[in-house]
Amino acid sequence: MNRRIVVLALALVAAGTLAWAQFGRDFGDELLNDPTGQALVQTYGALKSNYLTDVDDETLLRGAIDGMLAALDDPYSYYLEPRDAARQAQDRTGSFEGIGAVLTPLDRQTGRGVEVLQVYRDGPAWEAGVRRGDVFLEVDGLDVRESTTTDVVEVVRGPGGTDVQLLMRRPGEPDPVEFVITRGTIEIIDVASALLDDDVGYVSIRQFGSQRVHDQLVEELRELAEAGATSLVLDLRDNPGGLLNQGILVADEFLEGGDIVFQRARGVTQRIASADPHVNDVPMVVLVNRHSASASEIVAGALQENDRALVVGERTFGKGVAQSVLSLADGGQLAFTTFEWLTPAREAIGQRGILPDVEVVDALRPSTIRIEGSGADAGQSIEIIVGGESIGETTADDRGEFEFFAAGPRPEISAVPGEALVNVGDDPALQAAIEALLNGSAAGRAAD
Repeated sequence: MNRRIVVLALALVAAGTLAWAQFGRDFGDELLNDPTGQALVQTYGALKSNYLTDVDDETLLRGAIDGMLAALDDPYSYYLEPRDAARQAQDRTGSFEGIGAVLTPLDRQTGRGVEVLQVYRDGPAWEAGVRRGDVFLEVDGLDVRESTTTDVVEVVRGPGGTDVQLLMRRPGEPDPVEFVITRGTIEIIDVASALLDDDVGYVSIRQFGSQRVHDQLVEELRELAEAGATSLVLDLRDNPGGLLNQGILVADEFLEGGDIVFQRARGVTQRIASADPHVNDVPMVVLVNRHSASASEIVAGALQENDRALVVGERTFGKGVAQSVLSLADGGQLAFTTFEWLTPAREAIGQRGILPDVEVVDALRPSTIRIEGSGADAGQSIEIIVGGESIGETTADDRGEFEFFAAGPRPEISAVPGEALVNVGDDPALQAAIEALLNGSAAGRAAD
């Protein structure tokens, strides 16, 4: 690990210690000495004592936490209930105990119902015969037809070596299909690669959510080099971010010098990380789109502003703030915004996102379209036209209100962890990246 990142880790430990020292203040007394705080306690007491029916303490208190966070009007500060916090902590380790399948909402408008998006080859679900497109009906006898993916993940995961019984609906099959699957340890693979024509290496990073992302990247780069790759496309499209240290390590893998990211908190700006002399020096292009956010923006910005990579695609999301995470007494977690990220040129990511050097609309990932309206006649049929093309129709209800939802196609995911599915012919942004590598416009950005 880069010596400067070790220093960063120590600094974060010190910052965490300081944060706990600050939280050592007696906020209980402050709350009770404030009239609004007293009103909060009075409200809780009144509901506990005199509400028409019995109230649940956890529901009330977690609602109060959610209310405080909602008052911030900050979409990035949130509270995780204990079960979600535990699952997220497990995911950060890079593995979990489950069946080895990727789940997705069946109804992408409501988020209800769950289907299988992909099954990992040779995993427990694969061995049992579960297929892409299977829809969950029951898990261990529990009806999950109207459950969310979070709900289903909660009951499908469990200790390795234990069994879970699934009842599934399979498209085209008249009767439900039943499986008994023995759970195993599933490694979370966020990095996938492929060798394209003209010895162009391709690596996609799905997210920076686990501590194994950089290690997986190093392994994929090694395999590409052994296969003869002489240039590289790093695909960060739809990457929502994740762990800061993984973003720094990924950027550092391609930089031999220069700054990676700065942090600004309450007006104070400081360097968080700079590059290590060890470097992967092939010419490269980074692909981004409007859904690339947070740590993926840090990586793209660092490689772009250090003149190391050409950035191709769309302006990124612009999530330039980061959250501190506090473990709470109930086992939950509080994530709250405490600082913002700056690029090596000290530009605030949150104000503009990362602007690509070559702008190409990401036609590979069509947007989901959702429309809500009113003012129509009851029962009136309404055709939805986008770009001169009819994409469907909806019907107004008795009040003349209507809504329409059209989701893009489900993404294809390889059944082989670490293997990327790439269709260059249908991907204009990837075509532009490859062209830049082959015509030499990205060659000048290779490490010296």
